Amino acid sequence: MSSQSTASKRKRKRRQVVGSEGRSIIISVRKFFKEEYDFSKLFPEPNSHLRNVTQRTSEATGVALKTVRHIIREGNNVPSTSSKYTSPLKKRTKQGSKLEIDNFTADIVRSTIQYLHVQKEIPSLTKLKTILKDQIEFDGCLQTLRRFLQKLGYKWCKTTSYRRVLMERHDVQMGRLKYLKKISEYRSLGRPIVYSDKSYFLSTGTCFIFVYAGTKDGFIENASEIYKANSTADDYHSNMSYDNYIKWLNEKLLPNLPERSVIVLDNELYDQKQLTLATPKEDMKQWLRDRGIPFEESMLKLELYDIIIKHINENTKYEIDELLESKGFDVIRVPPLHPELNAVENIWSTVKKYIALKSSEQNVVNMENLINESLKKITTETWHETCSHIEQIEKTYLEYFDLDLYFPINVQTEDSESEFESDVLDSN
Repeated sequence: MSSQSTASKRKRKRRQVVGSEGRSIIISVRKFFKEEYDFSKLFPEPNSHLRNVTQRTSEATGVALKTVRHIIREGNNVPSTSSKYTSPLKKRTKQGSKLEIDNFTADIVRSTIQYLHVQKEIPSLTKLKTILKDQIEFDGCLQTLRRFLQKLGYKWCKTTSYRRVLMERHDVQMGRLKYLKKISEYRSLGRPIVYSDKSYFLSTGTCFIFVYAGTKDGFIENASEIYKANSTADDYHSNMSYDNYIKWLNEKLLPNLPERSVIVLDNELYDQKQLTLATPKEDMKQWLRDRGIPFEESMLKLELYDIIIKHINENTKYEIDELLESKGFDVIRVPPLHPELNAVENIWSTVKKYIALKSSEQNVVNMENLINESLKKITTETWHETCSHIEQIEKTYLEYFDLDLYFPINVQTEDSESEFESDVLDSN
């Protein structure tokens, strides 16, 4: 086959895109040919060449027959009073992910993968999709599931037999292992475990932020507070100022914490004052001086910021942790990508469901009362069951680490992120 014919074949395979104006023309041409054929039937011997109206339309317009048929079907659905046709080039609203990372979903997905590993089965995307559809009614596509697994810290690795195995990133596993060992140590010493977090609820354009803490015995008394945000920004962290949070810690939480408490916090960096390139140069210098980090006075702002970033990445220390530890309490951070290990995620989910059912009957003025009402629905028994469930998850995760389940991985041929996206992952 000549190069010219090959190029011609490739050109024919290229997808044709016909805009709304072109579609309207195709419909008009087809209508003309149809009327021409109907007129020919008035004669004793109609021209058979005129019979295939759709084929003639394709030849006359230079548009593929399949595309013409599709446009005709679309034209049949357009009201007679309208001459507008959908253009495939128009921007369409992007659908959101069908699978959100919450504590329940993360627990199910991680437990499912661990179970398959225990059974010595390869957790392919198709197999996971089938199981998740049965367990949590997951109706997303394989691509959605693939993205979700990436967010949970999973990747595909090649074994020495060149099979691809779904594995967690090493840093994700180590983060979970360190957390589990530490919190198990605290539990064995009988230390009270206190879960604390900030949550939000949006109602009629107003954002309410709720800060609270609780143990297996219920909410910490007099330690809950509701803030009405100054803006409706999607990121509620930006509405909860650092100073307000510190004030809540000092005035509400610390005076009411049980002795020898261990406070479990999430792993977000918004709990401390953030330095950005917009931070004044003198503030950057002062930040470095306060921590005894050497720098040259003649350095540019960009150079100072580079030193700060390197220090934060290598020696992340939360200012809130330092405050709590200075008061005699220990702090432990939930590892990244593990919302299922944070009890307050379950508690707040219950609160939000109650608010959602009642909020349509309330205005903004009464919303704070509604939130307080919903909190009363969270009993000591609810907290106890939630914390017990978290402890069971911790034990299950630790038992998984004790099993010799790791497949021999050929590190030199470990899949890159681009390979993670390849279609071969859908096999098995």
